[in-house]
Amino acid sequence: MRSIKDGRHIYTFRMASDGIRKRCQTEPMGGTDPWPSVRRRRCEFADAVENLKPDQWKTPSWCEGWRVRDVLGHLVYLAEATQVSILTDLLKAGGRPDRSVDRTARRLGNEPVSELATRLRKAADGRYHVLGSPPAVALGDVLVHSADALRPLGLAGEPQPDEAALVLPIYRRLGLLAFHAAVPRSVRLVATDIDWASGKGPEIRGKAFDLLLLLANRRQVVSALEGPGLSSL
Repeated sequence: MRSIKDGRHIYTFRMASDGIRKRCQTEPMGGTDPWPSVRRRRCEFADAVENLKPDQWKTPSWCEGWRVRDVLGHLVYLAEATQVSILTDLLKAGGRPDRSVDRTARRLGNEPVSELATRLRKAADGRYHVLGSPPAVALGDVLVHSADALRPLGLAGEPQPDEAALVLPIYRRLGLLAFHAAVPRSVRLVATDIDWASGKGPEIRGKAFDLLLLLANRRQVVSALEGPGLSSL
């Protein structure tokens, strides 16, 4: 067993087997390589969800129609994915990406949570990301979906601001395509915990991770932000 203190909460997790534990251990993120953080965040999320109570696995997440366990299923799917597997499932869904994502998350979400958690740890080094997209997109997936599942339960901690900083410019650029919504370019986003800003106009200020969630169309985070630019949302 191990305990992690995160703000007001202390979480106690069961430790994985030695082999998986070694695979999950990593040095703190350095430079612009997102993959060490991806691996660590996947393992931490697997631990966190596995150790929830069974009724909490059914809690609605911030992803519409998905339970916490469905979010876990989605992250397992992405960690294990290859370009071929993604294309195959996309074709089965009639070429509709949103439909494919939803189907696979719900299907895997019905698998035993302990098995899904083990699979996510084993696949923590998976390096799938959409062709033509920066690798940091994979980091954005695990950061945002971890919040989707755990924030409704009051359990999600915050990633390091430097982790969010790798993803912020990508989501700023691709928000409309990826999330079917975009923060107006006429609004200036300003992080209060790192040196990052984007855009011109009335400001929206907040922690880097909260701005990342806003760019990912998670409007639940608006209450954590401030500034005159909020009126443009």
